[in-house]
Amino acid sequence: MNIGRLFGINIRIDISWLFVFAFVAWSLSSNVGPLRTLNVSPLARAVLAVVTTLLFFASVLVHELAHSLLARARGVPIKGITLMIFGGVSQFEGDPQSAPSAGWIAAVGPLTSLVLGAMFYGLAVVAGTTTPFGTAFAYLAAANVILAIFNLLPAFPLDGGRVLHAVLWRITGDRVRATRIAVRVSQVFAWSIIAFGIWETLEYGIGGGLWLTFIGWFLLQAGAAEEFQATLNRALQGHPVIDLAARPAGAIPADTSINHAFDALVQATDHALPVMLGDRFLGIVTVAAAASAQAEGNGEAYVTSIMMRAEDIPSVGPRTSAIDALRELARSPAGVVPIVDEAGTLHGFVSRAGIMNWIAHERENDLRAMRSRLGG
Repeated sequence: MNIGRLFGINIRIDISWLFVFAFVAWSLSSNVGPLRTLNVSPLARAVLAVVTTLLFFASVLVHELAHSLLARARGVPIKGITLMIFGGVSQFEGDPQSAPSAGWIAAVGPLTSLVLGAMFYGLAVVAGTTTPFGTAFAYLAAANVILAIFNLLPAFPLDGGRVLHAVLWRITGDRVRATRIAVRVSQVFAWSIIAFGIWETLEYGIGGGLWLTFIGWFLLQAGAAEEFQATLNRALQGHPVIDLAARPAGAIPADTSINHAFDALVQATDHALPVMLGDRFLGIVTVAAAASAQAEGNGEAYVTSIMMRAEDIPSVGPRTSAIDALRELARSPAGVVPIVDEAGTLHGFVSRAGIMNWIAHERENDLRAMRSRLGG
């Protein structure tokens, strides 16, 4: 859910953030929270807890804005910022092109949290640490420092993992090798967190230990995804997208009914096919859209009524780099990206399945070449 823009950057909240916000506000206002010592009414404590929670997540947003603004200044396009169950994440539409840029973009977030921690500590001292606002400011100071320290752990996707990756990249000169080493370090920390979480759960019951176990599992999955992405980028490096182009299994004429199109879509590899008017590419129709239209009793309507129009779908030219095409694929609502030249001619599609098939084929060719050399 989009909530606005700051410095030209889209800000949105994931549904999971609402649960975290409610939990933090409740814990602050509870009889065991940091506001428990205040001599105020339950209503005043609840209001202060909500305000403090808002300020905490505002701090998280400032942390992510620091990442995004520096990344944009270093030439990395920014898709937006999302507040979620784990705090927040800055979504980049590209990668830093040098190790120093990658390192500073990662490090600026924890540095910002430390500055915020110092600022809130100063406000707590001015307000008086025993006053309602002073107690809230003291909590925010500690929370920002803890946020900075936690984010500096050398584990993906935390900032510390990315700083470690940048340092290794600078030392080795090899981005993919640096990623693999950083992921191994990340896995050690993730398994350590999981082990500690399991021990705490067995020792003290379900609670914080279960949360730690969940965090460790998340870090394991994130590290694996990071390594896969780095390996994928290396495989695609230097290839134009036309090398990966897959001709669709067929094309659907614009005057085809949804019922007839559905039969072809079920057989299509990506369950999506182009809609054509002669040689002109009009858009893409998916099996999901066709099935939905049939369920609503619209099966006899033209397929053009449910297609995604060509101008609404990210497309690339034949000479676009495969890596750039992969980024377009990530934001395509159709699950495929059409390859269209300046004359409007459709040369094929690129899809996740097509990319994986191409990589598998390239590896087979490499193995054959290796066997041939060894045999010679």
